[in-house]
Amino acid sequence: MVSKWSCPWATTHADGLVTSGSTEPVLSALELRGFEIRDMFLIGFNPDCGSIVFESEARAWEVKAALEPAYRVTVKRDLDDWVADFDRRQSDGSVPDWFVRAVALSDGTVVMRDGRKGGAR
Repeated sequence: MVSKWSCPWATTHADGLVTSGSTEPVLSALELRGFEIRDMFLIGFNPDCGSIVFESEARAWEVKAALEPAYRVTVKRDLDDWVADFDRRQSDGSVPDWFVRAVALSDGTVVMRDGRKGGAR
């Protein structure tokens, strides 16, 4: 089955699943929670965050319910599709920045460490 999201840089699977990037962690979480993995485009930016695109709003809210509280999930409309952006939570419930991991000023002041503002651990 060809999905509307099929493209050269993504992998098309059975049941309308299209994946790109680091998808294993979130796919495992969805399977463990009984979410029906079909008709969606899963983009893993890294093992800790990404986006899942659906044609229906209901499926986007279902994936939010399946992933929380282990992930922070934000559902939004994007043109003709619904997108669920996800970020893995730390064991304390916080969500660090998964892209910018460390920032230090030229004077040596650490502004961010391990994706957390203020250099906190």
